[in-house]
Amino acid sequence: MSDPTATLTGFGRALRDEGLSVGTGRIAGFCRAAALLAPDDLYWAGRATLLARPADVPVYDRVFVTYFGDVETQTGTQVRLSVQVQEREVDLALASPIELLREKSFDRCSPEELAELAALMARLPLSVPPRRTRRRAPARRGAPDLRRTLRRSFRTGGEPLERTWRARRRRPRRLVFMLDVSGSMTDYSRALLMFAHAVLRGDRRWEVFCFGTRLTRVTRALATADLDEALRRAAAEVVDWNGGTRIGESLKLFLDDFGHPGIARGAVVVICSDGLEVGDPELLAEQMARLSRLAHRVVWLNPLKGDPAYEPLARGMQAALGHVDVFASGHNLASLEAVATAFGRV
Repeated sequence: MSDPTATLTGFGRALRDEGLSVGTGRIAGFCRAAALLAPDDLYWAGRATLLARPADVPVYDRVFVTYFGDVETQTGTQVRLSVQVQEREVDLALASPIELLREKSFDRCSPEELAELAALMARLPLSVPPRRTRRRAPARRGAPDLRRTLRRSFRTGGEPLERTWRARRRRPRRLVFMLDVSGSMTDYSRALLMFAHAVLRGDRRWEVFCFGTRLTRVTRALATADLDEALRRAAAEVVDWNGGTRIGESLKLFLDDFGHPGIARGAVVVICSDGLEVGDPELLAEQMARLSRLAHRVVWLNPLKGDPAYEPLARGMQAALGHVDVFASGHNLASLEAVATAFGRV
């Protein structure tokens, strides 16, 4: 017998292929209902959980009969079939759609699925490597703290019997996102901006920039907790959305105006771009060299790398790769989770 969970999930995909708005949440609800109801009620379980409008019923009926095959229609409404889902498979039915969504490329996600991904991104653990600050704090080891040692010696008649120490404090490094919003990145820009919005919740010092033919700082626009409002504000500020790509010029502007003054110094800089540069690749290579000397680490996320057959043949990508510490895809949630884990190790 085939896997019931895969059968039910496949039916939801078949409805989506026919143009119905069937997201992962609806499929998960369908799996729950099918696990709790009798097999005779599977048709109605799907009707109740998978459809958003009465106008979708004819398409649903046609796909249902085509997909399951062995059905009997009674009085024009009731449908029976021989698919059985046992209660012990309820947990699998709930987990499977989420796992499928984690592995699904952003360019194939529906608006409903992107909304579900936003909720998952908000719970994504992010570990950023620490750095030592100039300030010092009491510690068990480190440099002798002469002032505190002398102060405590007053308790013992001036004898420094209790020595104290201090060490430089540690705090997470700054994280800087640079998101390519040009036309070639249209299918991924929204999801990556959602990821940046979720990341900003971790530290107020972190920054987000968008670039296409120009550079735009969107940190304040994304500062609001409401995702839809944050994306609306960012879209209003980024005037070159879906335009051309001038990575080298945008990177030079970032380094001149923000990088050297302090934002990129010792930071982990994440560039999200497919590397399809229309400007001078020599300029890009020069600015990437500047960035690599200034930042702690440079991470480049290229959604095209999610294809096993991908090769970095674009001029911009070839110019930048020699100055990149981590090169990953970032084309789905699973790859972003891997990158978030790698932050703590770079």
